[in-house]
Amino acid sequence: MNRRRGVLAIVPALALAAHAVQAAETLVHTQQGYGEAVRSARPGDTIILADGEWRDFEIVFAADGLPNKPITLTAETKGKVVIAGRSNLRIAGEHLVVSGLVFRDGHTPTNDVIAFRRTKQHLANHTRVT
Repeated sequence: MNRRRGVLAIVPALALAAHAVQAAETLVHTQQGYGEAVRSARPGDTIILADGEWRDFEIVFAADGLPNKPITLTAETKGKVVIAGRSNLRIAGEHLVVSGLVFRDGHTPTNDVIAFRRTKQHLANHTRVT
């Protein structure tokens, strides 16, 4: 009987552990969808911008990943996501990766096209752009 209770206690723990290690991949098609994806991002998750032109998009990528589970912002297809018009990218938080985006035919509303800070106090650490 005690053995059965032990097995029954382990099953929910294993289910929770399996759920905790699953990283989400979220494909977004709109700026609003992007904002929602960033707000719900957890360590290990990937936010994917749909291929095409993203015009007048002030991207704020503020999140906190972990050393072994960065949060990633990437293009659906490397080089096929074009950030154009009045656009920029501000990155803040820990353990973040940005990859595959192209900035073209635009201008920044600030001094930086890509800034590793959201504000003077909210910086990006352990972060890379490729």
